[in-house]
Amino acid sequence: MAASREAQAILAHLLSKLQETDSKYFPRYGKWVQSHESLDEFLMRCLRPEVLRFLQLGSGTIDAMRNIGGDLKFEGRGIYVHGILGLDKRVRAYIGQSTSLSTRFKQHWNFRYRRDNPSLHYYGVQHSTFDTFSVLATLPSSTSPGFGNLPGMSRPDLVLNILEMWCCLLFRSLPMKTLDEFLPPGYIAKPSLPWPLNIANPLDHGDQQKRDWVDLSGSQDTLINEYLNQKVQKVEQKVDRQDRHPSHFRSDEIDGIVLTPGAVIVLSAAIIFGFFLIRKSMNPQIVRPPLPPPPKPKGWWG
Repeated sequence: MAASREAQAILAHLLSKLQETDSKYFPRYGKWVQSHESLDEFLMRCLRPEVLRFLQLGSGTIDAMRNIGGDLKFEGRGIYVHGILGLDKRVRAYIGQSTSLSTRFKQHWNFRYRRDNPSLHYYGVQHSTFDTFSVLATLPSSTSPGFGNLPGMSRPDLVLNILEMWCCLLFRSLPMKTLDEFLPPGYIAKPSLPWPLNIANPLDHGDQQKRDWVDLSGSQDTLINEYLNQKVQKVEQKVDRQDRHPSHFRSDEIDGIVLTPGAVIVLSAAIIFGFFLIRKSMNPQIVRPPLPPPPKPKGWWG
C-alpha cells in the first residue's frame, strides 16, 4: 500500500536525521535512537491502521478525519488529531500528544481552559463551525506484558515526541520550513490534506532550552494572518501604554493618572473640608428665641 510505504519512508528519514551528529537534536535523541535498532518497527505498530487508510484515500474532509476514530476515553499515552472546520469552510488539523488522552480532550473541550491558554490552535477552534477528535497512535501501558522489553520505552517521553513529529509529517501539519527540513527529498506538501495549525516542533517538547522562532508571516492561510495581526495589535497596544507619558493619557484612562505626594495632601484636605460642609448643610443650626428676662423682685419700681 502506497500510504504504508510513504509512512515508513518518512519515519526512516526522521530517525536518520536524529542520528546526524551535526543535528541540534543529536545530543538528546541520537545515541538513544542508535541503541534501539527495532524502534521503527515498534513505532509502526503504535500507529493505528485507520491513519494509513485516511492517507491512502487522500481526502482531507472533516468527515474523513472523524472516521479515523479511536477511543477518546483512553487514559494512556497517545497522539491525536483535532480536525476543525472553519467559518471559511476550510478544514484544518492540529496534532498533539498527551500522557492521558481523555484528560487532554477534556481540556480542549473546556472553554475556560482555551480562554486562559490562547494559541493558534484555539483561535482556529474559536472561528469554527465544527470540530472532531481522532486518535492517531497509542503507547502500551506500563502494565502490559513485556513492557520493559519494548524498544525505547525506557524513555516514553522521547517516543511520544517522535510519534507526534512523525504524524505531523504525515499530515503536513507543520510550517513549510520545518517540513522542508524533515521530509525526505521529493515529498512535497499535499493540497488534499487539511491546513496545518501546528507551529512548534514536537521534538522540542520537554526541552528547557529556548525554542527556534518560527516565521508564519508568509502563510497563505487567512486564519493564520488574522491571528498574527491580532497578536501584533495586542503587543503594540501594550507597548504604547507602557511608553506613553502619564500626561498623555486621556482623562478617562484611570490607570494613567499619577498623583504626587503634595497633590495627595491637597486632595485629602479638600475631601475632609467637603465632608464637613455636607454634614453642616444636612444639620443646620437651630436658632433659639432669646430667654425672657428674670422676674423683678417685689418692691422694684424701676
